[in-house]
Amino acid sequence: MVLKITDKASSFAQKFVRKSKRTKELFDVKAEIGTCENVITRSYTAIGRKYYSMFADGGYDPEFDKQMKDIANAMKAIKELENKLEDIRSETM
Repeated sequence: MVLKITDKASSFAQKFVRKSKRTKELFDVKAEIGTCENVITRSYTAIGRKYYSMFADGGYDPEFDKQMKDIANAMKAIKELENKLEDIRSETM
């Protein structure tokens, strides 16, 4: 009887260890995938920044018209917000 309980506990422990190792492997692989996806995203961003700086004054593919305008508008909004921050900072001093 005691032997059966010990065997069951040992079997359970072995299954737990295997499952833990497998779970760790899954997390490790998912982390590697995430790292690769971050590299891709950073590279796409770098390409997009370069493209925008090369063609911000025109000459870009009309297919990117919306994105080019969105970027220009967002940059303008950032400048305005930065000025607003400076105004707020200067008021509090």
